[in-house]
Amino acid sequence: MKKKRLTQPVIALILFLFFAVLTPTTEAAAKCPDEKTLSRNGRIAMVEVQKMTSENKLAQAKATLLKFNRDYPDENHPYVAFTLAGLLTSENLLPSALVQYQKTIDMCPSYGPAWQNMGKICYELKKFDQAALALENAYELMDKKNYLLLFHAAIAHISDKNSEKALQHMQFLTSGQAGIPRPDWVKLLVNLSIEQHREKSAIATVEDLLAQDNPAPYLFRLAATLYLNVKKYRQAAEALSVYEILSPLTLPEQTLLADLYNNLGMPFKAAQCYEKILKKSPKKKIYKRLASAWLDACEPEKAIKAAKNGLAVHPSCQKLWKIKGWIHYEKKEFKQASQAFSQAVILKKTDSKSLFMHGLCACKAGQHDIAKKILKKASHCAPYKRQALALIRQMERKNNNS
Repeated sequence: MKKKRLTQPVIALILFLFFAVLTPTTEAAAKCPDEKTLSRNGRIAMVEVQKMTSENKLAQAKATLLKFNRDYPDENHPYVAFTLAGLLTSENLLPSALVQYQKTIDMCPSYGPAWQNMGKICYELKKFDQAALALENAYELMDKKNYLLLFHAAIAHISDKNSEKALQHMQFLTSGQAGIPRPDWVKLLVNLSIEQHREKSAIATVEDLLAQDNPAPYLFRLAATLYLNVKKYRQAAEALSVYEILSPLTLPEQTLLADLYNNLGMPFKAAQCYEKILKKSPKKKIYKRLASAWLDACEPEKAIKAAKNGLAVHPSCQKLWKIKGWIHYEKKEFKQASQAFSQAVILKKTDSKSLFMHGLCACKAGQHDIAKKILKKASHCAPYKRQALALIRQMERKNNNS
């Protein structure tokens, strides 16, 4: 299975959740800049703004605060800056809003919501490094930790191409110290671990979660992915087979499981899987694997049936003709084997092995004249020169003796 990097659609989906949580919490609001420290002019301006806001006159509210800042530049206040930043954000004036959030933080560094909203705006402006830092600061300032902020900081690090920092956050979030990890946290941990070739710790995390009561089905799928990446194919097959019991496999997943069984020397199970796949996707590669699997499983009749069915759909598949030839050869049906190898040679003239087998099977079928002509051609191919000439001499001796 190929290693996958995080795609833009995945990040976009995560950001949908990101924007949904960027509102001040009750605890964060408790650290809100003190309105009592507003100047008299500031209080008058804010009363007007609150009235305009309640009447949905946001543009007028914004204009009021901008005028206040121009008229009283020495009376700026974090509460004014934060409110103005929100109004600018509502009009999508993000660079200007960012300036006001920065002013808020300069005056009130411990105000979590300002850091939180700054993180959102920095992300939208593609200032990913600043977004990550702002979200991390917001997380640290919360009395009751909001772990989603740390998760979104990881997303910002990924967008900044700093997956190492992102992985550190995800390792913490899935360690149990942040409570029961959410599925999207575990999935992101696995993706980052594979990307950085650090699957070992991710496997330990997923195995710990699987050891709990009633583990979620997706964990078995993630375990299979991790095992594949460290070449633990038997464990990957076991995890994927359990996942199949709990959740229907997609076509690629069914194919993967079948291929795993095949590579693990379990051709009967592999063939059963390929049979299911063919009902949905009659591709020639599946017919080839099915026929080979049945042959390896010592089921020649099923193997020949699979090859014939495949050739009915894909008559120009050279590999299927070769497989058909080998199946007939194993069954000692040398005439049919010779015909199948002959077709394989027609479809690929450079296939010296099929050419030799065509001649060998013709010889075993008693078609000596045909066999001699074919084997003479095969004798010009270095790998089969000695064998081809030996068969020709053997047939000639038999003819002379008779």
